[in-house]
Amino acid sequence: MSDEIIEVEQRFQERSLRDLYYIFFRHRWKIILFFLAAVVFTAVITFYGTEVYRSEAKLLVRVGRETVTLDPTAATGAILPVTQTRRDVVNTELEILKSRELVEKVVDAIGAEALLKPAERDLSVEGGSGEAVSKTKKQVPTPGRLLRSLFKRWGLTTPLSDRDNAVFTVVGNLDIKVQRDSSIVGVSYEAQSPKLAQIVLSKLVDVYLEEHIAAHQTPGSYQFFTQQADHLRAKLTQLEAELRKLMNETGISSLEEQQRGVLDRISTLKTEIGSTEAALAASRARAQVLQKTLADTPELVVTEATVGLPNAALDTMRARLYEMQLQEQDLVSKFEQGSRQVQEIRRQIAAAQALLEKEKQERATLTKGLSTAYEHVRSTLFTEQATLSSLQAQIEALRKGLSDAQTELRVLNDGGLRITALTREIDIQEANYRKYSDNLEQARIDHALEQGKISNINVVQSATLPILPVRPRKTLNLLLGLLVGVIGGVGLAFYSEHLDHSIKTPEEAEQRLHLPTLACIPRVRANRVSAAADWNIPARVREQYEAFKQQLLLGCKGSRKVPRVLAITGSHRDEGASTVAANLAAVLARPGDGDVLLIDANPGHPSVHQMFQAKLSPGLADIVANGQNGEAAIVSSPVQNLHILAAGTADGNLSEMLDSDGLREVINSMKKNYRFVVIDLPAVNEASWTLRLAGLCDGVGLVVEAERSRWEVVQRTKEQLAKSNAHVLGVVINKRRYHIPGWLYRTL
Repeated sequence: MSDEIIEVEQRFQERSLRDLYYIFFRHRWKIILFFLAAVVFTAVITFYGTEVYRSEAKLLVRVGRETVTLDPTAATGAILPVTQTRRDVVNTELEILKSRELVEKVVDAIGAEALLKPAERDLSVEGGSGEAVSKTKKQVPTPGRLLRSLFKRWGLTTPLSDRDNAVFTVVGNLDIKVQRDSSIVGVSYEAQSPKLAQIVLSKLVDVYLEEHIAAHQTPGSYQFFTQQADHLRAKLTQLEAELRKLMNETGISSLEEQQRGVLDRISTLKTEIGSTEAALAASRARAQVLQKTLADTPELVVTEATVGLPNAALDTMRARLYEMQLQEQDLVSKFEQGSRQVQEIRRQIAAAQALLEKEKQERATLTKGLSTAYEHVRSTLFTEQATLSSLQAQIEALRKGLSDAQTELRVLNDGGLRITALTREIDIQEANYRKYSDNLEQARIDHALEQGKISNINVVQSATLPILPVRPRKTLNLLLGLLVGVIGGVGLAFYSEHLDHSIKTPEEAEQRLHLPTLACIPRVRANRVSAAADWNIPARVREQYEAFKQQLLLGCKGSRKVPRVLAITGSHRDEGASTVAANLAAVLARPGDGDVLLIDANPGHPSVHQMFQAKLSPGLADIVANGQNGEAAIVSSPVQNLHILAAGTADGNLSEMLDSDGLREVINSMKKNYRFVVIDLPAVNEASWTLRLAGLCDGVGLVVEAERSRWEVVQRTKEQLAKSNAHVLGVVINKRRYHIPGWLYRTL
């Protein structure tokens, strides 16, 4: 496969200008006919086709309320801003314009019959609901309409209603485009009637404006938000009344401030109770010490001693000792036993006692009286007991105040929870009411815009009434027809050449078959030997046969041995093998150097005998089968030195005689008597014995009809001859056509 590809590439690279001219002139009639067909078809479609009119309209898409305001029925909660670009807005409007529902409304408004039969009906501007005025106008059916009718007749398409067909017609003829870098949307519609095109487009724009407003509105939103706002307002009023009643019952005007005051009072009371309890404990401890001290202190003491000088220091020291003992009791009630203050006062008491013990009693006369220390301790004890009673009363009052404050706090907490719940519910309802009020206002504005048919779409240009048809474009169509004719014709020529596997030139024969070209016989009207004595064929044909003769005389394939017995055959019948054999035999007999025998071994089609008007029997079969005299069977021809031997009419056929030694002996004897023996064999694919008879000859000339014989078939014939031990000398290209004119060929 790769070798074939390389071979094709080499052939393509070897293409020259002469080869291109050859393709053009060989397929010139195909090119001309295709060109004429394309031009005629284009002209017929152009001049007799249906005229199409186009109505145009332009719409301006602005960034208006529909694109910047959220729909009031959107979900509540946090809303993120949505930014729409101009392209998004325009694309949204394009989708609305292309919707099938929009087209269906236009079809229903105008009428399916008026849209499907515009050639017979024409709408007036006033009668846009399907009223039609009959008109007679002949129009050539378009190819598309013819194909649709044929498909419908053959059952290849699904039958549709008139309404569906009208919808598909409008969709197919509608064109929507957006002008680049702008917000202008161009809408156009094509129809066979200018008025119909304008009416359809006008109706489409009107329906689109209504659909646009309806698409950006929420039906029933205004009534919905009105009902919800009224309901929320009534519920909010009810909750406010309940809150007012609860506040009056509980006496709560400002919950937080009241709670804060009660909490402050409770905190103060707790602090006072704590300090009073500490003071009470200290007072109780002092009272106990005083009672103990009072018990230990004598009520009467010696007030005067006459022993010596009175010892006032001792009395003062003792009084001081009593004071320190009282101070010790006071400190013990306030501090712990191991505190520094308690230890210090005890150390001072111990020191005072030691001094008192060392002091000598020098009084002899004693005077007893009420002890001052006793009186002081008792007085202090009475005072402390009063203080203790006062502190106990104060603690009871404080605890009662704390209990009252805590009760008040519980009342505030219980009422506060109810007030907080009601307040929270009021806040929620108030927020909902405000939101629904805002949405109600927006819905009211949208409702007003809808009623007034106000939107962000402006009709810049209404549907136009076309004056001239947009199709067919006669000049453009004719130019395209000419271009298609030229390109298509040339393409058809090259495609035909690509599909043609026949052998056309000697170069192709040598390249495909790897055999030399013995002769290249041109195609002429008279290319055979005439019955006259003179061999009368055109000069250019004679030149090719003379060249064939020279190759035989000089030897083939480099061998100096001249083939004496030469067989001429082909792959198929009617390739001209008999004519080549007859003309070659005549050329070989011309010089007069020896006689040439032409054997007609084609009993089914004895063309040689018909050319020379010779008898058909006896012949080769009779000589081999019956042993007849060969000289009696051989007849002379009008050409000098050329003799003819027929196939014969003996019983049996040549196929049965080929295996006998008699045929080989007959051929050898003829080889002795004649300088050349030329055998006209049937085609290889026509007679099975052709291959065996070709193997008995010195060489075989394979006739190939130019532009008819496929090289694959000739290659197979060559292989069959090689298997039969036949020596193929080369190919004879017969009936070659020279398509390029001579004057042009000589300039290349």
